[in-house]
Amino acid sequence: MSDFKKWHPLTEFGQDNVKNKNPEPANNDKKGCPQFPTISMPKISETLAKLLWDILVYPFCTVTVRIRRLSISARAYELAKTEGQEHKLLVESSAGSSKYLFGTAPAYPIYKMEDPFDQGPLREHSFYNHFCAHVNKYDPRVKSVYTEFKLGTSGSCSDTVTVGHDGSRTAWEVTLNSSNILSNAEKYAGSDFIRIIFLCRDYRLREAVRACIRESQLSTQLLERIEYQHFSEFLNRQRKFAGNWR
Repeated sequence: MSDFKKWHPLTEFGQDNVKNKNPEPANNDKKGCPQFPTISMPKISETLAKLLWDILVYPFCTVTVRIRRLSISARAYELAKTEGQEHKLLVESSAGSSKYLFGTAPAYPIYKMEDPFDQGPLREHSFYNHFCAHVNKYDPRVKSVYTEFKLGTSGSCSDTVTVGHDGSRTAWEVTLNSSNILSNAEKYAGSDFIRIIFLCRDYRLREAVRACIRESQLSTQLLERIEYQHFSEFLNRQRKFAGNWR
């Protein structure tokens, strides 16, 4: 279902990239619950079936938006969410004050859909990385968006890379915890990225990452290119440029 692909070497930017593809429905600006197909379902409630389908079709909505679109009560939502967690079909995550749900690997075959996220312990990180790329592709300042962008021959990758219309490149490092901060910054030494943005789960983590990097021995040339945003801040800023990207 995802229209984001891992980066591979290209002779020019802008060929076969996510910015120029027609996006799958992955937003929350449509009214009513999307109609889900009649398929072989596991033994789950009708409310969970609707909630799960909504999660897979509109992966980047807040919980509040889902409840409103599905026209269910907060209690019905909580019951369905708990049931989904017990069946290991969905996961709840938070970024700042907003809560999100994303499907597990077993959820996608139920609806015969392709699973866009990484497997295993990095699945939550993959969800937010795709979220970052999804929002950035609606930014009119951005020409191309890539995920898991390889950095030369080092074996390292950027989570997301955006390319401006002038060819300048910005790297986005999705940061959900305080591990590997310095190594994620050091891999950009000597690169031509004009900005390296650490996109953090929340305000407190953003400040922790900022302090860690500023107290490091990284070069001044690299430090001048590093910026810090928390997820809610990122979404609010992008709405100013991209309008209702959702």
